[in-house]
Amino acid sequence: MKPKKSPLLLSDIYIVASSLIAVPAPDGFNGDIKSISIDIDFNILQQIEDKSKFKVVVSIDGNDPQNPTPGYCFNIVAEGLFHFDNLDDLKSEDRDSLLSRSAVPLIIGHIRSHLASISAIGPYDRYILPLFDFNDLAQQKAEEVKNGK
Repeated sequence: MKPKKSPLLLSDIYIVASSLIAVPAPDGFNGDIKSISIDIDFNILQQIEDKSKFKVVVSIDGNDPQNPTPGYCFNIVAEGLFHFDNLDDLKSEDRDSLLSRSAVPLIIGHIRSHLASISAIGPYDRYILPLFDFNDLAQQKAEEVKNGK
């Protein structure tokens, strides 16, 4: 197959903040150390000076830092800088879809790779962030924006 070039272009992607803590298991713990709660948030920001440029910020938290279960407790924030070729030729729905359904999952993948790398040297072996139902995440975000949160 020959892939069609996307009008959405990636300029840069990087980790902004990263924290990983190994929470020890108490004696007699029989639970799954890799079974932790995950919380994801993302924001899509349009540049004021150049409407074809966007910053997409994704934050992923694993485990509850206030009451962590044994295993890893982490927070990772990553940003991607994107722009569009010929933004005027795109419908706003297509633009929004590309940003939310291409850019955000790309950054989540970047975070997944980073987390696997930094956890690989920890006491609980490498942690691979699970896959998510991104359609559900996008719907939750749309509801959040609609309700002004």
